[in-house]
Amino acid sequence: MTTPDDAGTPAPDDTPRYGQRAPQPPAGTTPPVGGPPAQPGQYGPPAQPGQPAPTQPTSNAWGQPQYGQQGQPGQYGAPQYGQPGQPGQYGAPQYGGPQQPGYGPPSFAGKPYAPPADKPGIIPLRPLSLGEIFDGAFGAIRANPKVMLGMSATVIAVATIVGFGLGVLISGIFSPQLARIEAELTVEMGADATGLTEMFPLLGASMVSSVVLALAMPVVNGLLITSVGQSVIGRKASAGEVWAQAKSKIWPLLGFSILWSIAFGAAWFVYLLLTVLAFTADVGLGVAVALLGLLALAVFSGWFLVRTLLVPPAMVLEGQGFASGVKRGWTVSRGSFWRLLGIYLLASVAVGTITWLVSQPFGIIGGMVSLMSMFAMYAIVAVGSIVTGVISAVFLAGVVSLLYIDVRMRREGLDVELTAAAEEHTGHGPA
Repeated sequence: MTTPDDAGTPAPDDTPRYGQRAPQPPAGTTPPVGGPPAQPGQYGPPAQPGQPAPTQPTSNAWGQPQYGQQGQPGQYGAPQYGQPGQPGQYGAPQYGGPQQPGYGPPSFAGKPYAPPADKPGIIPLRPLSLGEIFDGAFGAIRANPKVMLGMSATVIAVATIVGFGLGVLISGIFSPQLARIEAELTVEMGADATGLTEMFPLLGASMVSSVVLALAMPVVNGLLITSVGQSVIGRKASAGEVWAQAKSKIWPLLGFSILWSIAFGAAWFVYLLLTVLAFTADVGLGVAVALLGLLALAVFSGWFLVRTLLVPPAMVLEGQGFASGVKRGWTVSRGSFWRLLGIYLLASVAVGTITWLVSQPFGIIGGMVSLMSMFAMYAIVAVGSIVTGVISAVFLAGVVSLLYIDVRMRREGLDVELTAAAEEHTGHGPA
C-alpha cells in the first residue's frame, strides 16, 4: 500500500486511511455537503415525507467524514472555507470545531438568500418555555402599544364609566327606601346608621360596574388576541385592521363568557345548597360536606378552567364559530392540563400581585378625598379600576394566546405555517 507523499497526494487506493486527506473535488465545483441542498426557509436538508430529518453526519461523494485529519485540523469531510477554487463556500468550520453537514446556508442559483424566520416577531417559532411565554406577553405590548394598551383601555374605560354611572343612578332611585330603613335602624338600635346611606352609592356603583365590565371583557380579549396573533409573525396591525378581524367574533365570545359564568355560578349554587341542607340535618355532616364540597369545587373549577382556556383564541385566530370554537378549544387543551394550569395560575398570581400594588395608592387617595367630595372619590376609584383592568386583561390575554400557539406548535406543526406567513409578510418567501 502506497502512502501519501510530502505534498499530501493520496495513495492510488481510493479509500483514505486515518490521518489522510480525503480526495478533493475538482477546482471550481461545489461538493454536495450533507445531501441535497436545502430549500429556502429550511434548516439543513429537506426531510422526505414521512421520514425524520437526519441527525447524524452522513457520508458524501468526497470521502467519509474525518475528524482531525493531518494538516487539516477540524475538517469534517468537506472543503474548508476559502479553499482555492471554492470561494464563499460554507459547510466546514472556520475555527477548528466539527460541524454537522447541511447546516450552512445553501446556494440558490442566483436567488438572494433569506435567513429562516426563526423569530420574526415576539416569540421564536418553536415550542416555548415559561420565560418565553411571559416575555412574549410583554413583547406584544411593546410591539403594538396602540392596540394592546390604547384600544383595550378605551373599551375598559367606557365600560367602567357607564357601569359607575348606572350604579349611582340605581342607588339614587332606591335612596328614599334606604333612608327610611336607615331611620328605622337608628330608632330601634339607638345608633347612627348614616354610614349605610353614604356607602350604598359606592357599593352599588362597584357592583354594576363589575357586571358591565364583565360584558365588555370579551370585546377586549378579541382585540388583544388578534393583535398578539399578528405580532407573532412580526406584523404590526393597525387599530382598524384589528377591529375588522375581531368584530365578527364579539358575539361568540360574549356568548361563551356568559355560559362560562353560568356554569361556574351553577357549581357554586349546588355547593351552597348541599352545605345548607347538610347543616340542617346535622352539624358534623354539614362540616364534612362543606370541606369535601369545597375540595370538589376547587378540582372542578381548575379542570373546567383549563379545558375552556383556549376557546377564545381558537375562535379568534382560527375564525371558528361558537360551537366549533368551543369544541376546538376543548380539543386543543387535551393532554396539556398540568402545563396549562401551572402557567396560567402563575400568570394570575403575578398579575394579581401587580394590580393589588397599583390599586393601593388609588384606594388611599380616594379615602382621603372622600372627606371633601364623594364625586371625586368615585372618579379616583374609577381611574384605579381602569388601570388595574387594563394591566390584568392585557397580560393574561397575551399569556393565553401564546399558550394556544405553543400547544399547536408542539402538536400540529403550527410553527411551519407561522414561518410561511412571516416569510410572506417580509417578502422572503420562495419565488
